[in-house]
Formats: sequence, structure tokens, C-alpha cells
Amino acid sequence: MTLRAHALAALALLPALLGGCIPPTFPEDTLPIYEERPVEATFDATKSAVWEATLEVFSDLYPLDTIDKERGFLSTEWVVGASDYIFNVYSGTRIPEKVRFRMTIDVGDKSGRPLVRVRNHEQVEKDIISANLEFTGSIYEWIDVPTSSRKEREALERIATRLERGRGRSKADVDLRE
Repeated sequence: MTLRAHALAALALLPALLGGCIPPTFPEDTLPIYEERPVEATFDATKSAVWEATLEVFSDLYPLDTIDKERGFLSTEWVVGASDYIFNVYSGTRIPEKVRFRMTIDVGDKSGRPLVRVRNHEQVEKDIISANLEFTGSIYEWIDVPTSSRKEREALERIATRLERGRGRSKADVDLRE
């Protein structure tokens, strides 16, 4: 085989070789933008009752890092768990990816009603090879991903349930800002 034939064969294989190096996209790459927004709800109760219900619900669900009643602010510690939408697929099974998340919660006012706004900073742990990252001393890194908003919605529903139980007449109007 001539040198020219070798060069043509190498050029013909180049797209296949380069295509094999690009990692596939992750399911979280195609999430709609609205899922990255905060989830919020307004309640028909006093602000102090909403604060107490919010504090009780989040302290039952997750370890709290910051509690500031004057500012109406809570934050959780980093919580490690399983993703509710990112999966590894092995032989037809779907195994949830390991994630960690940290929530910040603001209790304020909106149109004269108490408002609870929940923001979830969620990350998935990926190895540097499959995520196409530079080596910085660790094989695994936490990568920011949009939240599915499931955890936030469930917490707001628990707050509404607690208020309804405590007052017997409170209603919640969940506004998901879509």
C-alpha cells in the first residue's frame, strides 16, 4: 500500500475515531428551562404560622444549616441521595444516579399573603472521563444540574397540609411560576 493510500485510509477513519471520543449527552441536558426556576407557594395563613410550618417541615425532612427568623430565611446542609430523573441504565434496569442538593427557603410576602420560595441547588457526581472534564486532583466531581422540582413541590405540599391541620381552614395556592 502506498503512502497516499495510507493517508486516505486514515482520513476515512478520522470521523469514526473522533465521534467515539465524544461522551453522550446526559438526560439532564434536555430539561426545560422552567425546571431551573424557584418553586413558590402563597398561603392563606399568618406569616408567623407559615414560618413555623415551614421550619417544622424542613427540619423534619433535612438537616438545617441556617435559620434566620428575622429575614425569613432557611437553608439546608448538603444532602446526598438518589436522583429522581437521572438514571444509569444497566441491562434494562434504571438505577438512580447519586446526587447531592442544598435548598434555600425564603418566607416573605406576595400581594399581602405569606409566600414561601424554595430554591434547590442540585448536583450529580460524575467521573471526569464520562463528563469530559479536566483532571483537578479527583476522579469524581460534582456537576450542577437543573432540579426536577419534585422535592420542592413535595415540601410545599407538606407545609400546606400542616397549615390545614393546624388551623382547620387554611388553603394553599401553589404557584409554580411556569
